[in-house]
Amino acid sequence: MILPLVSGQTNLAMLGSYLAIPMILAPILYVRQKNNADSFSEIDSKYYNLFPAAFFFFLAISIILLYTSYIRPYTYYAVITVMATLILFQILFFQSNRSRSMLILFQSSLLLLDLIWGVNLNYFFSIERTDSFFHSWMIQILVEEGAINEYFDLYKTFPLWHILCASFYKIAALDISFYRAMYFINGIIFAAIPPGIYILSKRLFNEEKIALLAALFVSFYPDVLKYGIAALARSPISLLGMLLVVALLYHRSFAATLVAVAMTISIIVFHTVSIPFVIVVLAVLYLLQKVYGTLNEQKIVDIDYMMFATIAMLAYWMYISLDLFATLIGNIMAAAPDEITATGVFRAPLNELFNYLHYSPLLLFLLIGSLEAMKKDHVSQTAKIICLAGLLFTVVSFPGPSLLITKLGGNFNIDRFGEYVFFIIVIAVSFGFYTLYTRSKKPLKSVLIILFMVLVFLSVSNDFIASDNPLVKRPFYTFYLTEEEINGFDHAGNTARGFVMSDFVTYRYMETAHYRENGHMLEVNPHDLNFLRSGPSDLILIRKGELEERPLRFLISDQGFIKWPSMSSALEYYYSDNEELWSSLNRYSKIYDSSSIDTYI
Repeated sequence: MILPLVSGQTNLAMLGSYLAIPMILAPILYVRQKNNADSFSEIDSKYYNLFPAAFFFFLAISIILLYTSYIRPYTYYAVITVMATLILFQILFFQSNRSRSMLILFQSSLLLLDLIWGVNLNYFFSIERTDSFFHSWMIQILVEEGAINEYFDLYKTFPLWHILCASFYKIAALDISFYRAMYFINGIIFAAIPPGIYILSKRLFNEEKIALLAALFVSFYPDVLKYGIAALARSPISLLGMLLVVALLYHRSFAATLVAVAMTISIIVFHTVSIPFVIVVLAVLYLLQKVYGTLNEQKIVDIDYMMFATIAMLAYWMYISLDLFATLIGNIMAAAPDEITATGVFRAPLNELFNYLHYSPLLLFLLIGSLEAMKKDHVSQTAKIICLAGLLFTVVSFPGPSLLITKLGGNFNIDRFGEYVFFIIVIAVSFGFYTLYTRSKKPLKSVLIILFMVLVFLSVSNDFIASDNPLVKRPFYTFYLTEEEINGFDHAGNTARGFVMSDFVTYRYMETAHYRENGHMLEVNPHDLNFLRSGPSDLILIRKGELEERPLRFLISDQGFIKWPSMSSALEYYYSDNEELWSSLNRYSKIYDSSSIDTYI
């Protein structure tokens, strides 16, 4: 916070507070409580069944809210918070046994599915970061043509995600859209994450409650929700990467070694761009093992595996996916983009800060867990390494200075690390919460439960996850399209004699439509605030429904109309209060008008 203040960047100093406060608070809490005896306030087991019964009651309420509401209301987030708290009570207030643990894991998976399907299966077309358009189109091609064609581009060498979704679509024979089949499959995959992290945590700490807490925390962890909702080709790697680490922990077993090899090959073939991230994560774990002088029986990864994974990756790239290899080299050599990834940091710092607040309690628990792991002898070296790695990985997975470096954010996609390290961070967070709760007196225990509820509520209602109806909006687009909007897009695309000039989201949709040649990003001259066209036959499409709530993103051009803009072209958000820009539409004739779309010529 001090460095940005000295350099005059008060917005960055303000944003830094969400990291600085838990950094100051965590060591103080840990030192004050490190000598306290562990304690739990348990409830008579005859009352246990009331809590899962209450969970399923609120689950039904959440489904009713999704069904009856046009957009998810704030009450839905409150119901989700109550559901998560009921699971927490089952973990903290009752003795654990096998049947209860299985029921808690089932509830945790249902909670995660409620949050994922409550977005991507709830709205007409959930788009997240607009990659869903392309992946849905690839599934459609496979279903209708039964072959991988030139439109797959780089995905020609790793189309397994699209083949999986297309196979499900054909076998299930359901009357649903291609993208809904994709979202359904991804939800099933992500429902396995809570049991998976439970197994991993149990192996590391041999403590049932810590493992159950990990399963609960992962069900609302931001990166898990983000990629669970998005259903990208790399989304299943979240599960495969975690299973790989589980297999590596049993490296003394021949069967586990075979599973680790199979998981590695699966990651390479399923989404080959993910394997470098996975290797970097494992390399960090390997280096930490060297620092700690970890015994062989407690090692997570060894040099033999690292060599195998690296050789397998390079061999696949050079012999199967040469185009991708050339693309990656190009990204490394390319100049950094002009536009930073986290533009909201400068446009609306207060809004951005509020949408980061859920990371504060996560970091607090993570720091406590890391301190406890490093200080206590009863914690295994493997668990120490995982907790310390979780703390280190916040640098690349929590919003912070690294995302302001355009080379990292733009060329290297450093923000993707959150997808590959989430389980490491969640395990350390769960251990920290467990440590803090067991050492606390009754008043602080109550405060921790309230803090947990705040964490859940903020995690599911921030604009990164809940752009449909966030508590505080950022300068970004809504992550779903309505049926009326798509009807407007299709009408313009099918009738246009020239380009259909539109905002970023609409253009991304049209890129995968049968009239894709007609799509073009709407260009704005930033000096005189006029729209640019290639000719009088071009249509201008405005999503006025979106504009009432959010800004629209257009291409900036001060050198006249750009017929073939590049991916690095500058884009800018324009709000509804920009009267000079929107008044320029008066010179055109409106030929299409709905509550969501206006089209001009």
